[in-house]
Amino acid sequence: MSEGMQVSKVAPVAGPIPRRLRSPESFDDPLQPLRAIRRHWRLVGTLALGLPILVGAALSREAPVYTATGTMLYAPLDFNPKLLRGVIETNQVTDSLMASQVSVVRSLPAIDQIIARLHLAANPAFNPGLAKPPVWRRWLGAPTRSVHPESHRALVDLVRAALDVKIPSGTQLLDVSFDSRDPALAANAANLAMQIYLDRQRDSDLGVLDHAQSWLTLRAAATARSVEVLDVKIAQARAAAGTERGDGAAPLTNQEAGQLTDSLARAETDLAGAQAQMHASAHGIPAAVAAAIAPNVAPMRARAAELVADLGALASTEGPNYPAVRAAKRELAALRGQIAAETNRQVAAEHARMLADATRVVTLKSALASLRRQTASESILAAPLASLEEQRAAERSLLRAQTEQIGTLESQSALARPDAQIVSPATAPESPDARHAGMILAGATVLGVCLGSLAALTADMLNVSFRSGGEVRTVLDLPCVALIPEVKRRVRRGLSIPDYARMHPFSPFNEQMRALRTSLWLDPGAPRSLAITAARPGEGKTTLAVGLAVSLAASGMRVLVIDCDIRQPSFDAIFDLGGAPGLTDHLAARVGLDQAIHSQRDMMLDVMPAGAVATDALSLFMSQRMPNLMNTLHDRYDLVILDLPPVFALAEAQVLARAAEATLLCIRWAETPRRVVTEALALLDHADIRLAGTVLTRVDGARHARAGFADSELYHPRYGGYFRS
Repeated sequence: MSEGMQVSKVAPVAGPIPRRLRSPESFDDPLQPLRAIRRHWRLVGTLALGLPILVGAALSREAPVYTATGTMLYAPLDFNPKLLRGVIETNQVTDSLMASQVSVVRSLPAIDQIIARLHLAANPAFNPGLAKPPVWRRWLGAPTRSVHPESHRALVDLVRAALDVKIPSGTQLLDVSFDSRDPALAANAANLAMQIYLDRQRDSDLGVLDHAQSWLTLRAAATARSVEVLDVKIAQARAAAGTERGDGAAPLTNQEAGQLTDSLARAETDLAGAQAQMHASAHGIPAAVAAAIAPNVAPMRARAAELVADLGALASTEGPNYPAVRAAKRELAALRGQIAAETNRQVAAEHARMLADATRVVTLKSALASLRRQTASESILAAPLASLEEQRAAERSLLRAQTEQIGTLESQSALARPDAQIVSPATAPESPDARHAGMILAGATVLGVCLGSLAALTADMLNVSFRSGGEVRTVLDLPCVALIPEVKRRVRRGLSIPDYARMHPFSPFNEQMRALRTSLWLDPGAPRSLAITAARPGEGKTTLAVGLAVSLAASGMRVLVIDCDIRQPSFDAIFDLGGAPGLTDHLAARVGLDQAIHSQRDMMLDVMPAGAVATDALSLFMSQRMPNLMNTLHDRYDLVILDLPPVFALAEAQVLARAAEATLLCIRWAETPRRVVTEALALLDHADIRLAGTVLTRVDGARHARAGFADSELYHPRYGGYFRS
C-alpha cells in the first residue's frame, strides 16, 4: 500500500452513535408542495390530460342536442274593478309573480300534455327502454331490454329537464327553450309549451268569467222574484190602508202641521203678553199701567203735570181761594177723572183681548191634538206600505245593476284573451347546441390539474420511504454518506458488477463509491473493517460491498471482501468461484486462511466466499475464532468489508456487525419503509453496534434529478460531462 494510502490504526469509537429521531417538517420548505408535484409529474400529467380526454370522448359519443327557444310577453289584463269587485282580483306584476309563471309553464299538467301530444313516451331519447341495445349485447346475444316505457315519473323528469324557462332580468318576457336531439322536435315542443300555457291562461280567465256570470244570473233571478213578491205585498197594504197615493204618505203634510204650530205659538205669545199686562194693572205697577195706556193718556198726563206745577207756583204766592188756583184745581180734578176712566177702559179692553187669546190657544191646541191623533192613526196604517215600497225600490236598483254586469261579462267573455302573448315563436335550430363543450373541456382540464396536484401531494405525504439523504439525516439523525445509483442490465451490457466497476472508473456508480470512501476516511477514527447490512433483502448491499471493494482496490488499497450471508451467498456467482471454501470452512477449521481467501488478480482484490452452509454458523461467529480472524485480517489488509445478511433475516447480522469496527446500513431509495429502517436501527442499537452512517442504494438517477431535493443536484444533466458510463 502506498504511503499516502496508509490507514490509521486509531481505535474505533466504542458504542453506537446516539441518534435523535425527528420529523421531516423540522426543515420547512415553502416550495415543497411544488417539488412534490414535480416529483409526481407523471401522475399529474396523466390526470390533467386523461380527464379532459375521457370527458371529450364522452362528449363525442353523446348525440348532438338541439335547443329551440321561443319568447312570450307576460302582460295581464286589468278587468274593471268596479264591475268585478269581489269576483276577480288583479295583481301587480312582480318578480315573484313572474317566477310563479315559470312554475306554471313547467307544471305537471303542462308536461303531461307535451308528452301526450308529441308522443314522447315512444321516443328513445326520453324513454331509454326503447333505445337500441349496445353492440356488446348484440355480440353476446344477450336478451334485449324491455321496450315498455319507463315509469311516468321518470319520463316527466326527463321532459322537465329538457324544458327550460328563463326570465331576462328586468323584463316581463319568458324565454321557453327545449333540448332535443331532433331540431324539429325541439321547436315543436317549445311552441307547444307556450301554446299550452296560453290556453291554460285563457281557459282560467274564461272559467272565472263564466263562474261570475252564472253567479250573477242566479242572483238576478232571485232579485226579480223578490221584486214580484214585494209588488204583491204593496198592493195588499194599499188596499188595507184605503189610500190611493202611490207613495203611501199620511194625509197630514209637514206644511199643514207647521202652520198650525206657528199659529199656536203666536196665540200663546199674545196670551202671555195680555196676562202680563193684567197682572201689572191688578197689582198697581205704575210702569206697567203707564206702558199699557201710554198711547192714549200721555197728553193728559203731561197736562196734569203742568197743572200741578202751576198750583205749586201759585200756592207759594197766592192763597187757596185765589181764582186761578181754584180754576187749576178744577181742571186738574177733571183731567184726573179722564185719566182714570181711560185707564179703566184700556184695562177692560186688555182683559177682553186676554180672554180671546186664551180661547184661541185652547182652540188651536185642541185642533192640533186632534190632527196629531189622526196623523198617528194614518201613519200606523201607512208605515208598512212605505217600508215595502222602499224595499222594492232597492231591489229594483240591484236588479238593474246585476243586469248590467251580466251584459258586460258576456262582452268580456267574447273578448277574453290570455295574460301572455307569444312574441317570438321557436324555430328549428340549424346547428346542435355545443356552447358548453369548450367550457366543459376547460373545466375538466382544470379539474384534472387540481386532482393531479392533489394526488401528487397525497402520494408524497403517503410515501413512507427515504428519497434523499436529507430525509435520512432529518428522520434518523444519521449521515447519509452516498447515493448509489442503480446500474441496470442494459447499462452494464452484460458485464457483472465487479467488471463494470473496474471498466468504468468514471461512472456515477464509481463516483459515489469514492464519495463513500472519502466520507469514511475523513473520520479521525477511520475503520479497518466495515460491515455492510440492510433491513431486508434486495436493498443492494452486496452490490455496494463489491463495488466499494473494487473501487478501493483499484486505488491501490489492500482490500478483502467477505460474503457473510451464509443462507443466500452470492459471491460464487459474482466472482465465479464454483463453491470454493470460505468463511464457515475456515471458522470450522476445515481449511486454512489462505485456502479460504481467493485472489481476483484482474481486480487486485481478495475475496472470501461464505463457504459451506453450517447449522452451527451462529456458534462459529460467536466463538473466539471470529475476533481472532478479524485481528489477523486487520494486520494483513487495509480494509476488510463484510457483506452481512439482512438485519431482520438472521441473528448472525448483529453478531457479525459487532466483529467489524463500523457498520453501514443500506436503505433502498424510495422503497424501504421508514418504520422498517427504524426497527432495524433499534436492533443494531440493542447490539451496541457503531454505525458509520447510511447509504441510499438503487437510486433512479433520472427520477431523483427531477425530485427537487437538495442532493438531486448529483444527477442533474449539467454534470454529465464529469461522468463516463
